Amino acid sequence: MPVSSISAIVHADSLSLDFPARFTGAKKRILLHAAIYNRFAENSAVSSALECALERGVQLEVILLPVWKDVVWMDAACRLIRPQNSREDMLDKAEVSREFFAALAERFSENVSVYEAALFPAFPIVIVDDVLLSGQYAHSQILAPQGLWTEFSAPIERVLPLLQDTTSQRGVPFFPDKPSVEEVVANLPTAECRAAFRLLQEWVAAKGTAL
Repeated sequence: MPVSSISAIVHADSLSLDFPARFTGAKKRILLHAAIYNRFAENSAVSSALECALERGVQLEVILLPVWKDVVWMDAACRLIRPQNSREDMLDKAEVSREFFAALAERFSENVSVYEAALFPAFPIVIVDDVLLSGQYAHSQILAPQGLWTEFSAPIERVLPLLQDTTSQRGVPFFPDKPSVEEVVANLPTAECRAAFRLLQEWVAAKGTAL
């Protein structure tokens, strides 16, 4: 069997990802699953770029780490994501994140969806149109923004409908007109599709209650 490969760029530090330019240039979607966004809120270039994208009709979906909730894994998640911060510090940063996106949702109600994270975060994800950026969480004093980030073009338009078909079956014991997750995975045609499907499954699984 031939080995498939994906052309990817590895960034050592999220600064090289140039989020302001990426968000400004977005044409259809921006998906964020990066837990805490106080740095986005406090960075005028990033916030202006998001506003610019929303003004052009780009859809923004965001998953926030709900530090304000008393869930069994929250302390561990906070230590993993920001080990130098206390839970109280994390709560402050989470509130900044929530208020930032609530303000955007109020201005652009048709374009912004914000969700609480339902699961312990596995890794940060940023998706802009068909470009997928994934980072790494680690038990380290060097935080995810300063770590390695992988960038590759992914067939998001092709994979998202497949995920919607499979995730719609949750809790339904028999759904004859929809493929099972196993069937969808078995029939993914390319390495790019399989890699994108895996990362997007994390995105879909993490989406909890809408805020």
